[in-house]
Amino acid sequence: MNTIKVHAHPSQLQRSTIIPFRYRTLLYLNIFLLAIDLCINTFGEYLAPNKYEQLIIFIVQDVCIVLSITLLIVMILTTYVAQAGLLCLLLRMFGFSMIVACIYFLLCAAIQILILLSRFPSDTFNMNTFSKTEILILYIIQRTFSAFYYYAMKRAAYRLSDPHFYQSSKWLQNIWEKRRMAVTNVAMHASQSGMTTSRCICCAIQ
Repeated sequence: MNTIKVHAHPSQLQRSTIIPFRYRTLLYLNIFLLAIDLCINTFGEYLAPNKYEQLIIFIVQDVCIVLSITLLIVMILTTYVAQAGLLCLLLRMFGFSMIVACIYFLLCAAIQILILLSRFPSDTFNMNTFSKTEILILYIIQRTFSAFYYYAMKRAAYRLSDPHFYQSSKWLQNIWEKRRMAVTNVAMHASQSGMTTSRCICCAIQ
């Protein structure tokens, strides 16, 4: 028996395994923002010779965190899966990363406020800020939690680089089939019990 081999064009294989350029740009930009935040956490105390420049560094760090969260949301909302009506499924998949990012932003804002409040009243740049117990404890918590922030955001960014999120695929078709069956079951149950439901069906899909 003769075997027929079908050779796919290289461009077709490339399109099926690589996400669109605009999404890759957002991915690299998100990683770049994480790198800036890491540098500020590592060298922030050495880069600020006075309290005003430290204020600028803190503002840059906060802007990077906000932009990183915004980029993650944009990447989620512009996927093919979100446009297909499965947004709550994506929120369940990436909700952990967004929650971690928001908590990290609050921790950064808190430690920055405490540091600035301890240094701005004096005319000289106070290097003994961390001698205060509350500042030192919050500083350690913020720096420790930053590792979870980097992990969560990098994990979400690389997970969003999966081509399945940007094109119709067998995985997405299976999700839609589960959703259709779930809608049918809920509708049948509601008709039998004479009740109406407004439950988000896709959130129940595993």
